[in-house]
Amino acid sequence: MKKKEAAWNTILNQYFKEKKFYCYYELKQTTTESFQFSKIREVQDAGLPATEKNGLVWKLSDEASRPKPIDGFSGPPLPSYLIIKFTGEFCFIRYSEIEKLKYEGVISISKSKAEELADRIIKI
Repeated sequence: MKKKEAAWNTILNQYFKEKKFYCYYELKQTTTESFQFSKIREVQDAGLPATEKNGLVWKLSDEASRPKPIDGFSGPPLPSYLIIKFTGEFCFIRYSEIEKLKYEGVISISKSKAEELADRIIKI
C-alpha cells in the first residue's frame, strides 16, 4: 500500500529532529521515475524562494483540531528545498535549482537528474 505524503512528512520530521537539520521545504511524492513541476502550487513556487531570502513569520491557526505548543514563530532565512520522495529515497533539491530548470522551460525532473542536483539524499 502506498504511504500518503503525511506519513512521509512524519519520517522527515524525525530526521530533521535527529540531525538538527534546519530548512524550509515542500515535500512532493511520486511513484514514477520523474516528477512533474506542474504539481508545485503557485503559493509554494513563490513561498520557497521567499523563505530562503527573508525567513518566515507565521501565526499558527487557532482552528487546529489538536492543541498547539505556541502561537506562532519567526524563523530566519534558511535553505529552501523541494524534497521529492521517489521510490526508496528523498532527494533534497535547493529550490533555486528548480527555478533555474523552470526558467529554461523544463517541465519535469527525472530521478537521476534529481539525484545529481540534490544537496542530500536520504535512502529509506
